[in-house]
Amino acid sequence: MSGPNLAETVVEYLIAQNVRYIFGVLAHTLFPFGDAIAKHPQLRFINAQHEGGAGNMALGYARVTKQPAVCLVSAGGGATNIVTAVAQAYKEAVPLFVISSDIGTASMAKGHWASWHGMEHVRLFQPITKQSTRLGRVEELGSVLDSLFRQTTRGRQGPVFFCIPEDLQETHLPEPLSFAPTANPAAPAVDTRTVANAVDRLLDARNPVMLVGTGVDWSGAQDEARELAELLSLPVASSYTAKGVFPENHPLALGCLGNGGRMYARQFFQDADLLLAVGTSFSEGTTLGFGNKTVPEGAKIIQIDTDPEQLGRNYPTEIAIQADAKVALGAIIDGVKSRAPKAAPTDRAEAIQQAKQTWKNDIDQTIGKQNLGYASVLRALNDLLTGNEILTTSGMTGDTLRNIDSKVPIIHAGEFRAIGTALATAFGVKIGRPEARVICVTGDGSFMMEQQELATARYHNIPIMVLILRNNAYGGMRRDQMNNYGGRIIGTELFIPDLAKLAELYGAKGYSVTKKEELTPVFKQALAK
Repeated sequence: MSGPNLAETVVEYLIAQNVRYIFGVLAHTLFPFGDAIAKHPQLRFINAQHEGGAGNMALGYARVTKQPAVCLVSAGGGATNIVTAVAQAYKEAVPLFVISSDIGTASMAKGHWASWHGMEHVRLFQPITKQSTRLGRVEELGSVLDSLFRQTTRGRQGPVFFCIPEDLQETHLPEPLSFAPTANPAAPAVDTRTVANAVDRLLDARNPVMLVGTGVDWSGAQDEARELAELLSLPVASSYTAKGVFPENHPLALGCLGNGGRMYARQFFQDADLLLAVGTSFSEGTTLGFGNKTVPEGAKIIQIDTDPEQLGRNYPTEIAIQADAKVALGAIIDGVKSRAPKAAPTDRAEAIQQAKQTWKNDIDQTIGKQNLGYASVLRALNDLLTGNEILTTSGMTGDTLRNIDSKVPIIHAGEFRAIGTALATAFGVKIGRPEARVICVTGDGSFMMEQQELATARYHNIPIMVLILRNNAYGGMRRDQMNNYGGRIIGTELFIPDLAKLAELYGAKGYSVTKKEELTPVFKQALAK
């Protein structure tokens, strides 16, 4: 039979959706897909060393391009290896389209576990995806493929899982499928009365503040958040996952709130009588345990989110607005401007700058007393950042980035807190934003979990800078063990090889820094490459 087979049809569909990269690990059960990709030079396959690395690359790519990222994994172990990345995408609302092979339909009749690589793939991914499904017949492709792909970005974004039996991949369709472009639905307008009420509350508030989450980044509402903050002189903090969504060199920026935050941010929020929360879920990390450590007791809350399940879920709201952040903030800005509001006080920005300077002075004292530590390392890096850099990190290392004044969003595992993800994520970021200087900041324990992906960077020529904070341990866990268990530690100390030499083995340039005076010269050399 002439015409494309099923694998070729899927690949042609992805190209029609402007997909240009597929991240994965090829296997025998995926050879039809591999051959279909090879026939289309405009589509590049990024073969990772491990499916988990492929998933993390896809996460980084999706975060910076704001487009669904596609992963290709094989049945059995290939699929289970990507579970962590998919779970993170589900928790952090990142659009991933994961395609997996499955055992053949004839073998399936013998049971999931009867054949090589056989398992219940669909049930495994159901709790961590928006939809997990297996193609039963080739005739079903037309009704399933487009619907699944679009689910990644409809409503609350997230991953989907599509399992295709090996034998169906080479089967020809009864008739060819056409994939005419379909316009994405326009964001619905917000209710004018609700917006008017929100404007009233903001103008009447004594000490309003704004909390921004990744929803502001995904909707491209950074300019609107900044304009509203400047109109009303709103101190602005970000959630842990959204560090840098509001530029931290702005006079009204408080940095992160909660974990990874600066103490003065919490004080500004405690003094607030109104909190405007945009695209954030009031998570455990941001609220430091869902109490009133960061969210002031008695303060009124206006919450904006596309997902109705998030509105009022963790804290009661005075006004709940289900809307795209960009649309809602634009409407509020128009409402504020139409009221000819009183002049915004300038003392809030001055107070923030005073608090920030006091905090920095304390950091300077710490740096002066130590030879080499997190504070001195990150201060040296921060002083060299121009705004064209994108940082990635993972796990508890993200907490140390409170010392970075990020002008753009930092990409990391968020409150999923997975380690062993920052390096591969950085590669995905660089692929998606080749013009940016990408810097991976990671701990040595986390790096060792994924150091093999340096081979991926070498093979595909993905240039980034990797900064490893070395302490021969899972540092945060070792510290907490010592503090809570009488100094006893187990399972948190590590053997770490000479990482500069390891880098050389992968064809990279390696540096080892032991004195704080060496930091700036070495960073300049690394950033210049």
